[in-house]
Amino acid sequence: MGIFDRLKFKSPGSSSPKKAKEPQENVLDLVKEGATEKKPSQPPKEATGSAFRILLKPGYSEKSTMLTGARKYVFVVANSANKPEVKKAVEKVYDVKVEKVNIVNLSGKARRYGRSTGRTRSRKKAIVTLRTGQKIEGFGQSI
Repeated sequence: MGIFDRLKFKSPGSSSPKKAKEPQENVLDLVKEGATEKKPSQPPKEATGSAFRILLKPGYSEKSTMLTGARKYVFVVANSANKPEVKKAVEKVYDVKVEKVNIVNLSGKARRYGRSTGRTRSRKKAIVTLRTGQKIEGFGQSI
């Protein structure tokens, strides 16, 4: 039987030579010796605070891509977010200085689902203007 030949069954009566256990290294000894830890290349999510709750996603559209030339960047933000919160979040996440924030409330559109009607979700957009000389790298490029 081919499959059972590959498995190593130990019978209870068989004796096999036991290997001597190698001493395990103590974790405290490694720390005392100055073992280096691998540091992450990006700051962890906690370093940006609650910015990930405010900035939901970048607003990718043809118009928002054209606005990047005028130092204006579009973000879809939480419906409860206000201008100072958006400003702090963008400055913390992208390490830039924000000059001005404009907010646009977009109400949901009426849609038909067969015989019944419904609405799409309302959302809020923030148009962030950066100071002269500032820019966000990689923004506006398709993913």
